[in-house]
Amino acid sequence: MGANTKGAKQSSLKKLRSALSTAGLTGPSSHVTKKDKKRGVAKASSTKTLERRQKLRQIQKALNPFEMQVNRKKLDVLGLKRKDDSVNVAQARQKAVERRKSTIGVERQNKMRVGGVVDRRIGENDPTMDPEEKMLRRFTAERQKRTSSALYNLEDGDIEGEITSLTHYGQSIAEMDEFNEVAEDEGEGIGAEEVAEGHFGGFHEEGPARKKTKAEVMQEIIAKSKMHKQERQLIKEQDEDIRRELDDDFESVRAMLFDDTEKPMMSASDGVVRTEGDVAYDSYVRELVYEQRARPQDRLKTEVEAATEEKERLERAERHRQRRMEGLDSDSEIESDSDSGGKKGYKTKALRKPVADDLGDDFAPPGDDEAVEAAGLGLGLTGDNESEEESEAGSEEEDEEEDSEDEEDVDSEQGESVLGESSDDEEKKAPAAAASAPLRKVVAAGGQSAELPYTFAAPTDYDSWVELVGDYSLEQQLTVIERLRALYHIRLSPQNKGKLGDLCIILAEHLAVLAEQDPPVPAPIIDGVARHIGELASVDAERFGEHCRQAVIGWQKRVQAALAGDGVGVRASDVALMRLFASVFSASDRFHAVVTPMLLTIGQFLSQHTFASLRDVSCGLVLAGVVHECQRLSRRLVPEALNFVFATLAASVCRSDDAGDWDGCYPMSRRQREAYGMLLIGVAEKSKSQKAQPLRWSWLLASGVVTADVKYGVLRASLLLCRRFVDCYASLPAFIECFEPLALLLKKITERLPKFRLQHAPSEVVELLAGTRAYLDELLEQARVARVPLALQKHRPLAIGSFAPKFEAGYNLDTHYDPDRSRNEITKLRRQVNKERRGAVRELRRDAQFVAGERLKEQREKDKSYADKMKKAWSVLEADQSDMKKMDKARIKERKAKV
Repeated sequence: MGANTKGAKQSSLKKLRSALSTAGLTGPSSHVTKKDKKRGVAKASSTKTLERRQKLRQIQKALNPFEMQVNRKKLDVLGLKRKDDSVNVAQARQKAVERRKSTIGVERQNKMRVGGVVDRRIGENDPTMDPEEKMLRRFTAERQKRTSSALYNLEDGDIEGEITSLTHYGQSIAEMDEFNEVAEDEGEGIGAEEVAEGHFGGFHEEGPARKKTKAEVMQEIIAKSKMHKQERQLIKEQDEDIRRELDDDFESVRAMLFDDTEKPMMSASDGVVRTEGDVAYDSYVRELVYEQRARPQDRLKTEVEAATEEKERLERAERHRQRRMEGLDSDSEIESDSDSGGKKGYKTKALRKPVADDLGDDFAPPGDDEAVEAAGLGLGLTGDNESEEESEAGSEEEDEEEDSEDEEDVDSEQGESVLGESSDDEEKKAPAAAASAPLRKVVAAGGQSAELPYTFAAPTDYDSWVELVGDYSLEQQLTVIERLRALYHIRLSPQNKGKLGDLCIILAEHLAVLAEQDPPVPAPIIDGVARHIGELASVDAERFGEHCRQAVIGWQKRVQAALAGDGVGVRASDVALMRLFASVFSASDRFHAVVTPMLLTIGQFLSQHTFASLRDVSCGLVLAGVVHECQRLSRRLVPEALNFVFATLAASVCRSDDAGDWDGCYPMSRRQREAYGMLLIGVAEKSKSQKAQPLRWSWLLASGVVTADVKYGVLRASLLLCRRFVDCYASLPAFIECFEPLALLLKKITERLPKFRLQHAPSEVVELLAGTRAYLDELLEQARVARVPLALQKHRPLAIGSFAPKFEAGYNLDTHYDPDRSRNEITKLRRQVNKERRGAVRELRRDAQFVAGERLKEQREKDKSYADKMKKAWSVLEADQSDMKKMDKARIKERKAKV
């Protein structure tokens, strides 16, 4: 026990010595004695050397057990051999280091090297070859290179298989004495040119070719040009001959090409025989010359070109107008039909004011307007000097606008607002008179009347706009807008963007002003201004959107002030702007900087305002239509609009003093119910016509008298809005809860209207009420059938799954037994990727360690060389210093000796 303890405490050196002596590698038995040499033991020295190496290897393994890494297994399998059962870590580490030295180390050595000469001589980079062998190999390669090109060399004939002599017809030329055959065949001697071109120059050594002079070169070029010209002339003459032959032969086949019934005709001009078909064909060709569709058309103009052309046209027309106003001749430019009204391509003089000498048949007294207009037309004058195309386009637009005015139904398929025009003759006369008002002309200093200009200065604010168009009618104001847009098109100049942005904001303010006019401005004018605003809104969308948002903020403040009892909540201008915002902006967005605050303000107004006048009720109905227009696509529920429409319907038959009679509407105060009392249809009230009045814009301007026709008009508008909201929200899950109160309300109205003598109500209202009620009942029934109450999932009880145990005969831990083959492959690939990633990271880390070690070695070598250099320098300095001190001491001794 003590010996083992003592041996365990031995150092590595003592263990190595004891192991070497025990193995017989050291000591007297390890050496070959003289007796052994005599006995012949030395003959087995090679075998003994191998044994010695094996013993040393075993001792090394025994002394360092950490170098051997043994990978143990859970289970020992017979016959299974693995390469990684035992791994020599030190040896593997050394191999890795050697491999990195041969790869990364070489790359690091050659990293900063640029260029260089590669020695490709045979055996130069082979240290195993002797100098004699290198020279022999080089001589052999050089000889082979020469012999490869000596196959066609006629001087050397030592190589086997090469050409030894020239032959002629199978006979050697060296053996032939005479060449009579050649002379007989040719007949004459061979010229110098033929020898030079076809016989390799006759193998005569000639000097370099003489350079041609410039005159010779030009003569050669001229000769070649004449030669090519003559060839082209010959080809042309040949073509002409062929063409003449074809013309001569054409008469023989002419009878086969045309009908025999055609009568030949003689042409008086050229004397050629022509048939009726030829004459008809020529007439058709002449007609096509005057055919408009056969004329070539110009290419489509770009937006910039069209805008530039329109601007130039307006500027040219304004220039002519100015000259005509001054009594001068027009410009010398050729005016088109759209500018002058005359024939295209003719110069026209300025249209001056008629004088006494010009009085003719078209003269009329100054009091007759129609006669004056006829006289102006007779003299070539026009109302505003617009082009014929513009007047035609304007007439077409007026026709369309008149058609739109005649439409009275508000339940159109295009989702228009709940607005219409009056059907009475008296109410038609005021808007028609305003629309067709004569042009108010500005009287100049000279007494001449000013025409509508073609060019205008861009307005910067609303005051400048009023100053610009204050003397023109409404139709002319639309013309001014169109010309401003043409003059300041956004494509013509970068500064036009700001000008058009200002114009868009000005038109929005102008629309608000027009909406407040009494009598109301015609709908075509409002629609025309709104159309221009919608087209200009995208020019400077951010600025226009901020202006609209400020308008909504101002309206919301007025609504809050009205709820507090101060001021009017909604004006006609606000309603007009709300309709404009709903059509210009994207109202179906979940959140919009303009539309969302607008809808919130509309909801606040419809739910909290007290509708005490016809103006308030009319504004509420229009705003409810705006809400429907905004939610027509998104179908988001707005309960304030529904409650307002239901309350307006209930106000026609429910009394204000009975709170229970208003069931089905949102809770209202007594004050609100009393305000709705103005819409109650009495027993003695009778409509003047069988057709209900549509909602008029004049109802939004002033608080008029609420007559029976007005009440039936409000009832009709409310029914139409209910029908629209029913169609909009029919797909909602809460459709039954939202519109079941409406069904009860319609039933109540149907039951109570006969008490008020149903024949007094317009037939249109009665039919609309019955149709809406039937349609709503049908949708509610369908919704009730489609609605299924929530219930737990019903299914038959499932039995507990019983499966046979799965057994794999050749089960292996490294194999995946997933039944899903694709998932199994994915798992396998994922594990391979992870394994390769870990291996790559490990290799990169070891490469970095190797590079760091190499750098450290290089730095140490540099430091060592630097230290050696400094030692040498210091040694030289010390030697010099010692020599200098010795010399100083010797000099001092000499001085002392002299003394």
